[in-house]
Amino acid sequence: MAAIAATLTLARAPAARAESPAPAAVREVGIEADALSVIVTYAGRVAPRVLVGVGAGGGFSPILGTTYATGTHFDSQPGVVLLDVAALQGFARFELARWLQLDAGLRAGLFIHGQEDFTGGRFVAAYASPTVGWRWFWIGPRISAAVLSEDQNTASALAIDFVTVRLAFRF
Repeated sequence: MAAIAATLTLARAPAARAESPAPAAVREVGIEADALSVIVTYAGRVAPRVLVGVGAGGGFSPILGTTYATGTHFDSQPGVVLLDVAALQGFARFELARWLQLDAGLRAGLFIHGQEDFTGGRFVAAYASPTVGWRWFWIGPRISAAVLSEDQNTASALAIDFVTVRLAFRF
């Protein structure tokens, strides 16, 4: 009788191991891009469905989007450009479903502003970026609420990047 019980226990053990989910990857390197900018990110898992990370990048963003800023100095007029050119970021990535993630974090960097004579300044922004995808490919918008500072001019801004793509490599 003991031999039968031991045989049944051993026969069920591999099946139980096969049913348990594989451990989630602990680290992720990502490349986030929009039309003319790229950010490289690194994140580590801190909870079963949460990663925390940092990133750095540059380019012109948001080309496929828009920025609304306060103050007459930053008023949007035809031909006036207001774009991020370099940024550092810290974020938390929440895995809400297998196909849905939400990044929330802070960005700080440099921007350019102008029409023919470009000037620039610094910005600090809180952002959210919901993405849909699977495994290594994710796509979605990025919405940022920022404070801009250029010379003696300070303003708040809302930047919407309609399409960002993230390639994520987990290990």
